[in-house]
Amino acid sequence: MAKKEKKEKKKKVKAKKKKKVTDEEAEHKKKKLDLSKITGIFKKINLRKINIKQVISDLKNFKQLDKKKKRLMLGGILLFIALILVIILIPRFSIRKLKVESQPKTASISNLFLYVPPDAFQYKKTFTIKPLKENSAEYQNLKTMGNFYGPIYQIIPDDNKEESSLKPIKIKYRIPMDLYYGDNFNNFSIMYASDDDPPIIRKIPGCEIFKDESLGDYIVQANTFHFSKFGLYVDPNPKEVSFGLKTLIEKPPSLEPDIILVPGIDNNFLGFVPNTQTINNLYGENVWSLYFPNRTIWNYKYPLLETKPKSYMEAFFGYYIRTGSNSYLEFEAERFAAELKAKQNKQFDIIAQGIGSLIVRYALEKHPEIKNVRTVSLFSPPNHGINIVNPIYYNIIYKKSPEIMELAYGINKEEYNSLFLNVSSKLELISSYYKELLPDSEFIKKLESLKKREDIKYYVYVGTKPDINVHIKNTKLATFYPEFINGNGDGLVTVESAKLEGAKYYTFDLPYNKLYSDNDVLNLLKKNLSEGIQKVNVPKIDSDEFPETKKEVIEKAQQKEEEKEKLTSIYNKPVKYEKKELLKLSKQLLYLRKVIYGKICNLNGEILLVTDKGVYNLDGENILNKKIYGSLDYKNRLYVTTEDGVYAIDNSTEKFVKIRNLNFALHDNVFYLPEIRKYIFVDYNSGLAKISEDDKIIVEKDIFNKIKVLNNDFYLVLGNKIMKRKNNEWITLVTKKGIEDILKKKIGYFEDYFSRSYYMYLLTSDYKLIIYDTKKDKIQVLGDSDVGKMKLLENYNKLWIFDKNYITYIDLIDKNFPGEYQTLNDFELMDVADYKKDSFLFFIKKSGGYELWTAQY
Repeated sequence: MAKKEKKEKKKKVKAKKKKKVTDEEAEHKKKKLDLSKITGIFKKINLRKINIKQVISDLKNFKQLDKKKKRLMLGGILLFIALILVIILIPRFSIRKLKVESQPKTASISNLFLYVPPDAFQYKKTFTIKPLKENSAEYQNLKTMGNFYGPIYQIIPDDNKEESSLKPIKIKYRIPMDLYYGDNFNNFSIMYASDDDPPIIRKIPGCEIFKDESLGDYIVQANTFHFSKFGLYVDPNPKEVSFGLKTLIEKPPSLEPDIILVPGIDNNFLGFVPNTQTINNLYGENVWSLYFPNRTIWNYKYPLLETKPKSYMEAFFGYYIRTGSNSYLEFEAERFAAELKAKQNKQFDIIAQGIGSLIVRYALEKHPEIKNVRTVSLFSPPNHGINIVNPIYYNIIYKKSPEIMELAYGINKEEYNSLFLNVSSKLELISSYYKELLPDSEFIKKLESLKKREDIKYYVYVGTKPDINVHIKNTKLATFYPEFINGNGDGLVTVESAKLEGAKYYTFDLPYNKLYSDNDVLNLLKKNLSEGIQKVNVPKIDSDEFPETKKEVIEKAQQKEEEKEKLTSIYNKPVKYEKKELLKLSKQLLYLRKVIYGKICNLNGEILLVTDKGVYNLDGENILNKKIYGSLDYKNRLYVTTEDGVYAIDNSTEKFVKIRNLNFALHDNVFYLPEIRKYIFVDYNSGLAKISEDDKIIVEKDIFNKIKVLNNDFYLVLGNKIMKRKNNEWITLVTKKGIEDILKKKIGYFEDYFSRSYYMYLLTSDYKLIIYDTKKDKIQVLGDSDVGKMKLLENYNKLWIFDKNYITYIDLIDKNFPGEYQTLNDFELMDVADYKKDSFLFFIKKSGGYELWTAQY
């Protein structure tokens, strides 16, 4: 009897469970939006039987209808409205499935887009992507904790197996354009929230902002190796960002070289001491400044951890188009090299850490023409790659059972958790660069193939103590992560990977993130960087009447120099330097491929380009297909000297007219001077020129740069002098030696010349801008390695100074050098000419060809 009662009880329990499951399924089905059922209602309705005219008539006479007809009509209207609302709301609450196989897959759901590369997982895998309900406690909790903006999306593996991908998955999030402030702002990031309780919430480092042409939207993109919950972060205080060399600590000029810091993944490398800010010292104390008190310290800023704005991504895409390389490290190395070239007359000692070391090495070893770097000090440089960013090894340890890890790899639960969190953090930090840091990457191979600089001293500092305490030395994990073996690595690199042939090599019992703050390490660095620096000999003071210290003598000498500078000051020098987009390419006018050089000519709005292949108009037509010996723009008319004579054109005609019929084949360059009807002949011997006017020699064995027309007067810009044609002869205005005698120091050769009123402006080959006040006989070196050397152009009371990769200007009215500059990283400037009062014409080298653009400010 008791057994029978037990059986009956079991049957009842099973029936209850079955009913509960059935009820849950029914409830779940109710929650699901099934369009087929909704549209099925309309299938049952015979639309042919509906009389539209009758329906309109009934609506007009709704009050006169009987109750039954009124109910039917109201029900139909409500059903129609409900269907419209469902159609509108479905995209907001839809669920997407993503099947991942051996082919690339994409999925989108409202604001979120996913791209999963081929073979991202070891087997076929499906995911469900769904937005969290905005009225749910989970959504509200995440929004409060992480300051998410807009919908949050959850990506769930259908097999409930948590694993990392073998290749990075790209997550894209549509940007709200009402919060987009411009191409130089990076106020968007993708936020990640884990499934832990409480959840781990953080911004994914290294996000990218660009316009995705396939989507037609501006998006922010991040790389991740695992799925969870993702949403958008919007910085409430957006700021315009700029990258490149930035002054960190400014000091008066001294005999000691400036220092450039190039950080890696640890921002503490910049050396700011916390809690030391004051009203008079807004940035606080800096460790580097304490050890190098007399040196100006620069920071090379690049977006390693912060979001890359659209302007940066456009420059990177341009680099990829030109070179075929999609390496962020190569791209940054080229930008860093351009910054160093723009400051050729400054001498630097470079201190770099981690990834920054690779950028520095590639820039200097790829560009041996850079001569202003004295030493390179590398902290934990991954010269031969690192393993901690290998996604295959990460997949092995990703969210595994600690018990299984202990059995398989001999590592206890605490050590496993420490290892997993450390590797996860570093892989996230370097997710944009991970592929280039692997030991067998193309970038590491390229770097190893470059020749070490014999004119630069290399120092390497590496730790032998990892930043976590795990015992994996005698386990299988030792081959995966040798960086975490005590005595073998510092938590970022191994001592073997940091080694560099020809470098002085030092090891310390410290982790990588403590190396650059350790007193012993910094004292050794200070000692190394003091070698070879010229000392100031201060006379010994014996008399008690002169109780001056060595420091006071040096300070007085500096004060005298400053007073001397004030006496000869013509323009105000920059208080600080600021990188800006001074000129922006606005419209492309012409594209040419097979030319070597180009000179722009603006004939009062008619634009022509003089090249080694002839003269082109803006239609791309070669209107003078001849070998050209020289050209001169005079009074809005272009005079071109060719192999068989002189041709001229102005904006009243589309064709050249031959005005002189002569053979110039005996000379290297020939220029026709209109009105006075003379010829300038230039003939070279061993790189130096003999210059004649007709048969009269003007100068011999000098550097010929250009013939220039200023205010309808002819000038010769030579390496050692500037000459002007006046009263039927060439007179010397200024000589290189004369400037050197006044300055009491050597200068480079003259590259360009400009004059206004009684001021002369001289641009030199050693990147100096010298101003000569002929009325007061005063000379000022206004620009020194902070200007270019290619060309001077006056436009709307500003004198612009151009170089192939650098632009700056001075204010001619206020006699001021603001210190604003622009570096050109995605093209080379070949020539520049005036266009309008707020714009120039740029002839640039880009994408395997040459382009003519307008550039505005």
